[in-house]
Amino acid sequence: MKIVRFEIVTAFELDESIVLSCGPSLKRLQNRLGGRLLTINAPDDAPPQLPRVILKLTDTILNLALDRFQITTIPPSHVAGDITNAITFASQRASTITSELLTVISEYHWLGVIMEVNFPEVPLISKSAAEAAVQVFDKLIRIDRKNRPLASFQLQFGLSDDEYFITYMVGSYEGRKIELNLPAKVGYFAIEPSEYPLNECGIKILLDINNKPSTKKLNPKNDLNAILNRQSIAFGSLIADLNLEGIIE
Repeated sequence: MKIVRFEIVTAFELDESIVLSCGPSLKRLQNRLGGRLLTINAPDDAPPQLPRVILKLTDTILNLALDRFQITTIPPSHVAGDITNAITFASQRASTITSELLTVISEYHWLGVIMEVNFPEVPLISKSAAEAAVQVFDKLIRIDRKNRPLASFQLQFGLSDDEYFITYMVGSYEGRKIELNLPAKVGYFAIEPSEYPLNECGIKILLDINNKPSTKKLNPKNDLNAILNRQSIAFGSLIADLNLEGIIE
């Protein structure tokens, strides 16, 4: 098991001047954390959720839009295999950025966290991501493939309670060792991934939890910790909840 990334979205009241008002905070973050600060030249009719500023760090990317900021952080390899350590890492990275931006954003609306988890095949048996998903498809989907090979697979469903929307997305993934040999002439060239050696494949699960339905939103800091705690609890029963015991270990 490997926790690949966390994607944390904090939504707030639309603010057309967010780039100006957050400018000093973004510079302080850049000075403290390093990284590159990029301004996007978005057209006037661009949707509010399109990023206007990006702060790119070694393991984290901040996208600032007119009505939200999105933090994508990748746990390092030494914590990616442990849910507690990975969540602690994500919380620390997000809290550092969130604390700086909360002083200038307008009315807070909701917060959500997506956690992506990979379950690689060990030992590697399948020859592609589609082949790795065959057992999952055959167990969860009541459709007769009539012995036809599976070409792709993705399953998504959502549940809700008084506090959270919880969405599960199940699919497959593959990693290949691709070495590019640049062409003799400058220009475009195409590659075919299937021609390169497969070094990993397996099942990918995304767990998306947000507090849109809640009437008890406190503040982004507390809500982030509450949702990450809910992620940890949901992770503990993830395989059973998806009816994948015996297929994913």
